[in-house]
Amino acid sequence: MKYIIICLSFLTVSCNFSHKQEKGSVTNKSDFNVVAKDTLITYDIEGISTEGAGAKVNYVNGKISKSVTSIYGETGQGVVIYEFETDKIKVMETKYSYKSGIENVKSNEDMQLDYEISYFIDFRGNLIGKEIPERIDIFKEFQEVVPFEL
Repeated sequence: MKYIIICLSFLTVSCNFSHKQEKGSVTNKSDFNVVAKDTLITYDIEGISTEGAGAKVNYVNGKISKSVTSIYGETGQGVVIYEFETDKIKVMETKYSYKSGIENVKSNEDMQLDYEISYFIDFRGNLIGKEIPERIDIFKEFQEVVPFEL
């Protein structure tokens, strides 16, 4: 019995476990079908609203891919979603107003939708296409805080 236990422990130690891979890493050239490594980081963005603003940013393989920025104000709140493409950024905005003061907001029922829009900007924040007067233009502040590559 002792002999079997000793043989099994030698067998386990001598096995080659170097092919073990983690999500997002490639251990050899035949492993290119590995799922991309995702990272989610939350950033506080100063100077947008007195009530606060925060961005949840998703990186894929170290490059920014999407962010969801929530902006809280005294009279309402907004959500700005950036989807980063190769040569432009898709922006989707949703803006809500509080039905009464901010102190009375307990659920989504206490807010009303003002608008939902979508458009494109370039990587400097310039609007692509026709002017949109009521958009939430926070890209400059966003860019100062959020790195586009890790």
